[in-house]
Amino acid sequence: MLDVRSILSILASNIKATGLPVPAPREALYSWSEGLSIPKDGDTLLYTGGLYQLLPYIEVYSSQLAKLEDKRSGGLLLRAAGRFSSLSRIAGAIVRPSKREVEESKRILQSIVRLLDAAGVRVAYRREVDGYSGVLLYDMGLDDDFKKHFAQVARSLAQTGARTIVTVDPHTTHVLRSVARRLGLLPELEVKTYLELLAENIDNINFKKGRAGTAAIHDSCLYARRENVIAQPRLLLERAGYQILEPRRSGRLTYCCGGPIESIAPKLSSRIALARIGELADTGAERIATMCPICLANLKRASRTAGGPPVVDLSLLLAERLEA
Repeated sequence: MLDVRSILSILASNIKATGLPVPAPREALYSWSEGLSIPKDGDTLLYTGGLYQLLPYIEVYSSQLAKLEDKRSGGLLLRAAGRFSSLSRIAGAIVRPSKREVEESKRILQSIVRLLDAAGVRVAYRREVDGYSGVLLYDMGLDDDFKKHFAQVARSLAQTGARTIVTVDPHTTHVLRSVARRLGLLPELEVKTYLELLAENIDNINFKKGRAGTAAIHDSCLYARRENVIAQPRLLLERAGYQILEPRRSGRLTYCCGGPIESIAPKLSSRIALARIGELADTGAERIATMCPICLANLKRASRTAGGPPVVDLSLLLAERLEA
């Protein structure tokens, strides 16, 4: 296991300096929206939280951490980076994320907008407001740092005049809808996931006719256990023509992908992901559907290692079934 205190120090330093948990250019958050005709103003505002866009950069850092875990000098290097946060930013400038992963994250967000549009849900988007929710600070117990960071997020969202915030991943949804509400940081805005909005307006969506193959659903822990987003993805997949195959542990009894501990125990995270891929592959499904960027990355990596079926974000599975 890596030195937890050093990891936390690096994360907190990055977020304090740039607003992001890992070194990444600001345009990485909004470049997916370029060329799309999305209004800036409206009652319903899309807030991505940045996790899908940051995923390729997080992947690079995770691979670096996994290498450090095998080295005796790993702890020393992490403590140095924790003291001098500029070292981690310099590393971010040197290491480039996979272009393929960057393009996939863009396609996911573009597909979500296409699906919302097909459902008749018109969203606004402001690149200057979109940013990181600070969820890692909360997950790692850095409560004071989280409150300071999220207070800025809440002010920015409130100033848009929107009444409903649309989220695209379970971590951002949980922070905005449950954590922030409990702390009194986002009291007046309604927060809904895009999956809930699609399910509510499913009769407007024109999916292709016929069968689309089989898909095993991996439920996000936060969606299933904290935010009650269980029925919606199943309804959407079924309406899109997929036959859903349930793993042994699903719904509220879902099994973790291993992602939450990836930054402090990469090897243990990998073992958990491999165990989960085994359960999903045992269904015999042609593809595995995820609805969380962290689950997507961890399970995709594990499936490649184990020779399992392709792991695909739910939005891409749904978008490919839209009538032109």
